[in-house]
Amino acid sequence: MSRKLASIDLGTHTARLLVAEWDDASHNLLPIVRHRTYVHLGSAFQYTSGGVVLSMAATSRVVGILQAFKRPLHEYGVKTTIAIATGVIRQAQNRDDFLGVLREETGIDISVVSGEDEARLTATAVHHALDMGNKPHGVVDLGGGSTEFVVAENDQWWVRSLALGASVLTENYLKTDPPGQAAVSSLRKFVRQSLMNGLDRAPFPRVFSLVGTGGTIVTLGATLHGIPLKKLDPDHVNGLEITRGAIREFFAEMITLKQEERMRRYGLDGGRAGVFPAGVLLATEIMNFFSMDQLTVCFSDLLEGLLWEQVEDSEYAQ
Repeated sequence: MSRKLASIDLGTHTARLLVAEWDDASHNLLPIVRHRTYVHLGSAFQYTSGGVVLSMAATSRVVGILQAFKRPLHEYGVKTTIAIATGVIRQAQNRDDFLGVLREETGIDISVVSGEDEARLTATAVHHALDMGNKPHGVVDLGGGSTEFVVAENDQWWVRSLALGASVLTENYLKTDPPGQAAVSSLRKFVRQSLMNGLDRAPFPRVFSLVGTGGTIVTLGATLHGIPLKKLDPDHVNGLEITRGAIREFFAEMITLKQEERMRRYGLDGGRAGVFPAGVLLATEIMNFFSMDQLTVCFSDLLEGLLWEQVEDSEYAQ
């Protein structure tokens, strides 16, 4: 059996691929190649009388992305690929039809994972990447269509998934460039209420530290530390510390800029620059909710978690 394996995450804002190899000597997963492409499914999310649906027209661009992902799978001889869908796809009434078209066109079978499973897989990756110790800690995975929360203490985990993400919040609230103060205030009010309603029973008073993953938090950590965004990988990012005060100051500056100015000043690409204000606001409000003044950044996330689950359930790690 090949020791090369891959994971694909089809999310609200991005589609991502990780190809890695199991290494016996280090008893670890070694990344080989990563790809990330914007899919912008948040804008394909439509509200109808029957519920929320994804526009089937969006399948054509996703098919093209998945076909491109297949090239490195063949190039590196990957035999095991785990592909999942998250974010708005999880919420869509027509998700089976949507994923069925992708399967027919690409041969890639994509499974929908629950928010709770997404949180658990992300926390697994974080625990392999960082030494979290035994004290209670929180893990937050801030995505495009949802945010997953884990509170962990030893082997006991509490998990939640909320439909709060940088892409959907931008679509629903920040519709001008730059966003007006009234829109920002409305978004902040909505986020605070959603966190209070969704996380009211979490054991947060016992949390000693907070770890954040996802594109917004990784980009934010790199930007605040002056790391070029072209060098985003676990070696440069895992373990970075960012403070609530620094994020607040950054947000106050960024929110006054147009998208093109955000791209020029911070080195963001167009896909990230458009949703970055909503994502940073959400990150700040999450820290406020947890009453945490510091956040540890982790690049390793759901993609690594999927591979670790595969490895631990197979002969690789025996």
